[in-house]
Amino acid sequence: MNRSTTAFALLGLKHGFNMSRMIRFVNENQYWPQDRIEEYQVMQLRSLLEHAYKHTKYYRRVMDELGIKASMVKDLTILKQFPIIGKQEINQCWQDFVADNAKQYHPMHRVTSGTTGVTFKYLNDAKSWGLNWATKERTFSWGGYTFGKDKIATLKGGSMLRRAKPSLSGRFWKYLHNYHDLSVVHLSDTNMEQYYREMIDLNIKFLRGFPTAVYTFAKYIADKHGSLPLKATFTSAEYLQDFQRELIKDTFKTNHIDAYGCGDGMGGANQCEQAKGYHINIETSIMEIIASNGSDCLPGEEGEIVLTSLHDYAMPLVRYTPGDVAKVASGPCPCGRSLPLLERIVGRTSDLIDLPNGRSLNGIAVPFAEWADKIEKFQLWHTKPDEVILKVIPKEGFTRQDIDHINEIMTYHLGPEIRFAVDLVDDIPLSESGKFRYVVSKINKQISK
Repeated sequence: MNRSTTAFALLGLKHGFNMSRMIRFVNENQYWPQDRIEEYQVMQLRSLLEHAYKHTKYYRRVMDELGIKASMVKDLTILKQFPIIGKQEINQCWQDFVADNAKQYHPMHRVTSGTTGVTFKYLNDAKSWGLNWATKERTFSWGGYTFGKDKIATLKGGSMLRRAKPSLSGRFWKYLHNYHDLSVVHLSDTNMEQYYREMIDLNIKFLRGFPTAVYTFAKYIADKHGSLPLKATFTSAEYLQDFQRELIKDTFKTNHIDAYGCGDGMGGANQCEQAKGYHINIETSIMEIIASNGSDCLPGEEGEIVLTSLHDYAMPLVRYTPGDVAKVASGPCPCGRSLPLLERIVGRTSDLIDLPNGRSLNGIAVPFAEWADKIEKFQLWHTKPDEVILKVIPKEGFTRQDIDHINEIMTYHLGPEIRFAVDLVDDIPLSESGKFRYVVSKINKQISK
């Protein structure tokens, strides 16, 4: 039993869950047939709705209005009768979502700005958090990494790497899981050279981080040293672009595993060693991919992620949308696992720029890969309804001709009615969480569901 396993065993004793049993459970059910997956989710949904009706004002009101009783849950289609809700709707009556017996579930208080930029407070049950961590351990095992046993470099911000001096508990947590932090705040050549040397000196063979940070580090190593062979690399929390994946794989000479996670809805989907799609975590939530007309997306179609958290009784969330978009896979993964599959995480609704001429632009679809040899980083700013600015950190050799080329491409996508300009800058700072945002909008969007 390594130190990470020991820590979870003690946490489980305190909060009423068994991590070892949870890990065995998630490793077993990744091969369940579809009818058994649905049977499990139906059972959990029935229990959740019974609790939500008895102990929350919001769901008692909604279920009475719709004439729904928990005993009516025979399959997952009953979810379609519930409204889809977002952060703004919940914030308007937040206390109505909190169960009157929430304390007995040892809730953890969380805050996120999420993908929509709307600050949102929520509660996670300790058991739900533990089960979610078990799915993380499963994902990392697909890359050959074991928490606590193997040292891993963490090139992240926010929840994994604080900007201020870490607390005693924070330092202890990193010790338990054998983390080696690499600050994402200032990825200068000097710092990245130091990180490169540290990974070699400490014989670190695993790397985890935000896609933009891992890509930036990989690009530095490729330019200065050629490569740094590792056993596995992992990314999460941002959209991973194809050109980023390819450079990361080429530089670190290993398979790369990307993950999607949403703590506020307990949704998760993770790539395996095949990296042919994202396996949905069926244990922690029911994940729907919903088209703009409200129907379920078919294989090959893109839609908004909608989540029903199955084990958060302190603050139940039914059909909650965090503002993320995904594409449903057209076939199974060659790995043989039976977990439902997404082809890819497309992005976030907050990356969409809606224009008064009726057009919309996805910020992550800007053809950055074509300019990778000329541009260090870019960020789209929607400053006025009819004005978009592209902030660019140029590389050596970036010319007026390149600006004209960008103007031509962006005007084609935006339309001639939209004012567009390129703003050359020295730095584009990260968000407070340490993540990189492709789009920053000064336009207040009302999200209605």
